[in-house]
Amino acid sequence: MKRLACVLSVVALVVASGLAGAQDETSPTIKVVMQKLHKGANSPLAKLKTALKSNTPDWKSIQDSSKDFVILGAALAKNDPPRGEKSSFKKLAEAYYDNAKALDDAAKAENKQACQAAFTKVSTSCMTCHKAHRPT
Repeated sequence: MKRLACVLSVVALVVASGLAGAQDETSPTIKVVMQKLHKGANSPLAKLKTALKSNTPDWKSIQDSSKDFVILGAALAKNDPPRGEKSSFKKLAEAYYDNAKALDDAAKAENKQACQAAFTKVSTSCMTCHKAHRPT
C-alpha cells in the first residue's frame, strides 16, 4: 500500500510539473497583456492611478497591481510586434518591464515618490511603442 502511494505521488508530481511547464511556454499576446493591464476601471493601471493620489496609499493594493505589471510586462518581449522592427519592439518591451520592476520595488518599499515616478514612466511609454509597432 505504501508503495502504491509513493508511485502515485511521483506520477502526480510528474504530471503537475508537465502542466506547469506547458503553461510557461504559452505567453500571453501583446493584446492580452495590454488589455489586462490598461483596460477598464478595474485594471491595474486605473487602480494604481487612484491609489497613488491618496495621502495614505493602500500599499497592499498598490503592491498587487505593481506585481501584475511585472508578471505581464515580462511577457511582452516574448512576442513579435505586429509591425515595425523586432529589435525596436524588444528594446521598448524591455524598458517597459524595467519600469514595471522599478514600480514593484518602490511599492514593496512603500516609497510613494518612487512609485509615482516609476508609474509615470510606465504609463507614458505607451505612445512611443504604439507609433512604431501597433497595427493601424
